[in-house]
Amino acid sequence: MYKKLILGAAISIALASSWAVAETAVPADLGEKMKPMFGGAPDSLKATPVAGVFEAKFGGEVIYVSGDARYVFAGDLIDAQSKSNLTELSRSSDRKEVVAKIDAASAIEFKAKGDEKHIVYAFTDVDCPFCVKLHKEVPALNEKGVTVRYLAYPRAGVGSPAYKKMVNIWCSDDKVAAMNQVKNEGKELPAKECTNPVKDQFELGQKLGVNGTPALITVDGMMIPGFRPADQLVQMLESESKNKAK
Repeated sequence: MYKKLILGAAISIALASSWAVAETAVPADLGEKMKPMFGGAPDSLKATPVAGVFEAKFGGEVIYVSGDARYVFAGDLIDAQSKSNLTELSRSSDRKEVVAKIDAASAIEFKAKGDEKHIVYAFTDVDCPFCVKLHKEVPALNEKGVTVRYLAYPRAGVGSPAYKKMVNIWCSDDKVAAMNQVKNEGKELPAKECTNPVKDQFELGQKLGVNGTPALITVDGMMIPGFRPADQLVQMLESESKNKAK
């Protein structure tokens, strides 16, 4: 429902001009006041640096609300002075926590050669042309010190043809070889059944805000949607590492 209340990022920038030095405490009754409009209290509420404006989260969705719950808007909150996207920083923090809990053994890993400089989780759909295109960049990424851990994200959902293909990959004895056969050779694997993480990974992707493939997420929570060639990806990862070090 709140998506109908979008005022856009332009309002976010305007609000940033009223930057407050000290954060305001979240009103104790704000969650209760939001229930009639949203059907329930938000999962979390916290102050923003904008006086009288608070961040509310419903799952992976971020909205902003006034202290009396009368005014609500959705969009990215921008610090016009530093040009920082505060909403994306909040999302990244959440994604970092979730990614830290991923069982790496459930992913199909293409390990970096030599020193491992970066790790990225790549939500993939084997029927996605740009996922196939990205897979052809994986050897170059590995050579540049990037480990790629694939997670399943069949865009058409559980039970779809892509879902079944990915179950076949995750149920293979050699998952790396199976992924290469499907993506590089277009091979149809024999139907297999086993206990597998494909459904859970798909649901995890939805929780993290994945809405297309490929979608890469770093261990620090940065999301990189869509296809990027290896050199560009490495440049983005290096830039993230430098910003983290500041």
